[in-house]
Amino acid sequence: MKASLALLLILLVSCGTEARREEVAKFVLPDLPRVIAEEVKFPVTNRKSVSAVEKELLGLAYLGGGNLAEYDTGKTKYKLLLIHCRTAAQAGSYIFEIKNQMQQPKFVASYGGYFAATTSAGPLLVYAKGSYIAGIVGLSEEEAIQTGKEFASRIPY
Repeated sequence: MKASLALLLILLVSCGTEARREEVAKFVLPDLPRVIAEEVKFPVTNRKSVSAVEKELLGLAYLGGGNLAEYDTGKTKYKLLLIHCRTAAQAGSYIFEIKNQMQQPKFVASYGGYFAATTSAGPLLVYAKGSYIAGIVGLSEEEAIQTGKEFASRIPY
């Protein structure tokens, strides 16, 4: 009986009255290969420039380094981005990490990716294809889906 009472007392004291703080896991970029220029994967029509960015594409902390192409149709300006991952599995898990960082992401079934109408870079559609993460920035969801067709066809599995 004394042992039970002592055990109960130890349990009560060890619980304490302070609320435990739960630490939110910080987003950590996956280990991506070195960024190289992959100009050939971007459509040529209306393209103004292609650049290799070492880290944080578009200034978004959840996007690693990759390639960024700028387009101008005369009416609309937008950007295409491409991030090369080490494997298709890494790209698949990375796309979910990106989705979790987006505000109110919407699943886009035709691409198997996600669209967020509001990011600091503008509207953003991202999807994984093979060992790549691709994205379209600055267009509405419907425009991004249409514009991205040629881009998606240039990305290997």
